[in-house]
Amino acid sequence: MTPVPGATASGSVERGGGGSAGASELRRRALHVAAGGLGPLAVAAGPRPSAWGFIVLVVAAGVAEAGRLRWPAVRARFQRLAGGAFRPAESRTVSGASMLAVGFALTWWLFPSGAAERAILVAALADPMAAAVGSRYGAGSRKSWVGSAACAVTAALVLLLTGLPAARSAAAALVAAGMERAPWPGADNVAIPLGVGAVLWWLG
Repeated sequence: MTPVPGATASGSVERGGGGSAGASELRRRALHVAAGGLGPLAVAAGPRPSAWGFIVLVVAAGVAEAGRLRWPAVRARFQRLAGGAFRPAESRTVSGASMLAVGFALTWWLFPSGAAERAILVAALADPMAAAVGSRYGAGSRKSWVGSAACAVTAALVLLLTGLPAARSAAAALVAAGMERAPWPGADNVAIPLGVGAVLWWLG
């Protein structure tokens, strides 16, 4: 994978790893948040250049994932480049980072740029907030209701701050919280931006 940030599911932080594990999770979340800049950047670049940019991103992520999963030396190299942000389980499966790249790209390709930009921002900010709150107050659950609530509140605030009316912000925030509860690791990285983008497009 490329160093595109990966997401942490609400309450899914692996415990017991000490300070090093905690620092790795903080790094994941920081990278995830930083990835939200792809939305405004794509809008600034324009539809056609951004569409090609996302194609390049997904292809690069796919090639990197193939090398990372096939060869241990490549995997170790990416782990060093990412500052330890990969989880142990990601040595056997596609990383959350690449899933996020796919989610962002599909959202940009499928929906109008305004809806896609907002959906990308929501996915970048609300999911890490769900992880942070869920891991602290979710009683050890991989998917906690308190984490999902944090996701909804964060999504609503993001959408309101981008100028979306309250009713549409609330509807999209509820969809984001529902998508965040996707049961498969990394699936929320695709489900959240697509779900939010779809509801924003549908509501106009």
